[in-house]
Amino acid sequence: MQSVIGGAYNGKRKFVSNMLKEIGANRCYFYEGEIPEGPFTKDEYVIIGSFEKMILLVPDLSEDEIVSQIMGKLMNLDYKTNLICICTDIGRGIVPLSKEDRHLRDTCGRLYQQLFEKSEKVIRVWYGIPEILKEEN
Repeated sequence: MQSVIGGAYNGKRKFVSNMLKEIGANRCYFYEGEIPEGPFTKDEYVIIGSFEKMILLVPDLSEDEIVSQIMGKLMNLDYKTNLICICTDIGRGIVPLSKEDRHLRDTCGRLYQQLFEKSEKVIRVWYGIPEILKEEN
């Protein structure tokens, strides 16, 4: 699994698309705000974005319950090596005023911590410039 993080409209999807073209990936499936069921083959790439939309769908659950649900679905997928998660950094140190916005920011932070721990590669894209934060061989 790989994860790409950056601010909104900072070029994450363009970076992922270009990366997939460079490696010759022909069978790529993009999902926004949902985790697909599969199954997928080893030569297919699954790209999942808009995790914040998934979090907003279950506002009554605790941060830990939401993270556990999402991570459980991701880890149960049988195409882990070809999974790319696109994560929008919504915090940047700013504390939202409303309880709902704080819940979203905090849950995204907890989810991203677990995603990045499990990812073999983590890349931050800031205004179109990629920076590798983590790379395991």
